[in-house]
Amino acid sequence: MRIHRTPVLRWLSLRVRFACAGIFVISLFLPPYVPTSSLAAEEPEEEKMQFLLVEDGFLMKTSSLTEQGSRLAYAEGIYHTVESGESITSIAKLYKIKVETIRWANKLDDNAGVKPGQSLLILPVDGMVHIVARGQNLIRISEMYDVPVELIAQQNDIKDGYLRAGEQLIIPGGKPIVTKPTVIATTPKQNTSAPPAATGGKQSSSAAPVKPIPPRRQIYESTIGKGILQSPCGCYITQYFGSSHFALDMQERDGKGGFGGPVLAAAAGKVIRADNGWNGGYGNVVEIDNGNGIVTLYAHNKVLHVKVGDEVARGEQIADMGRTGLVYGATGIHVHFEVRVNGVKKNPMLYLDSGGIAKK
Repeated sequence: MRIHRTPVLRWLSLRVRFACAGIFVISLFLPPYVPTSSLAAEEPEEEKMQFLLVEDGFLMKTSSLTEQGSRLAYAEGIYHTVESGESITSIAKLYKIKVETIRWANKLDDNAGVKPGQSLLILPVDGMVHIVARGQNLIRISEMYDVPVELIAQQNDIKDGYLRAGEQLIIPGGKPIVTKPTVIATTPKQNTSAPPAATGGKQSSSAAPVKPIPPRRQIYESTIGKGILQSPCGCYITQYFGSSHFALDMQERDGKGGFGGPVLAAAAGKVIRADNGWNGGYGNVVEIDNGNGIVTLYAHNKVLHVKVGDEVARGEQIADMGRTGLVYGATGIHVHFEVRVNGVKKNPMLYLDSGGIAKK
């Protein structure tokens, strides 16, 4: 059945259509309705920390460091301001780290104390801070401190393995390789009444007669680089560390067309071996305990200038370069230089100064 629209119905239908269209247009410009009960509470603003930035090995303050707990951005250490009555021991207990960790991080001597107002770097874990030298990478640093690469990378948030010279790294569980020298060698007076006693040690029947120890030694200066050991001579390398040669062979010209020169202590320490003779192919050999598990060995010497028990300084002459022991003809006069860490032979290149060739 067909419904006939009257003029009134047409008029109402037209106005309803206009009203719907108007409401639709207005709704386009209004935000949607959201009940207040469904809104989340505003989060309180967190107090911002005062950060330090590290660039090329220098600390640059972005804000005042008057408050304790200001962070060291890259190393994730904090600075603690010493208060009255505090000591290194009490501070170590507060942060649950060892006393040695605080001393190493702040370069404090064993007998040094602290005073109120002094600022101390506190590491997040036991260990020490290493400043990256030119040419070093994570593998070399890992071998130097005998700490896994993954542990160093994780502690310092290293993602791509890239290191920049001068960058500071925390070495978890690391210890200083060589302690600060405390003994300064001097030249003792010569004994003119009797020749000095011969050095001890085992000798083979084929060894040459033991020579008296010459007058004590001259100290040579070295160019101090980023390594911990100086070169044992002002020389060049003739054979590197490898799978069948756990040392460096180093040679020096004597200025007269030949080879030879002084052999120098790579670091301060105590002589624990000074033997003449064959000595398993080492020839006349010297070993020095440099502390913290480091022992350096110098072999094939011509004449020894030290004896067991002597304290030597970094750069002090300990022998004359020679070719005693098992030396092949092509090798000639040289020094066979070994570095042992806790009894394990390591590549000396990991420990030598970057520019540490000794010079007179």
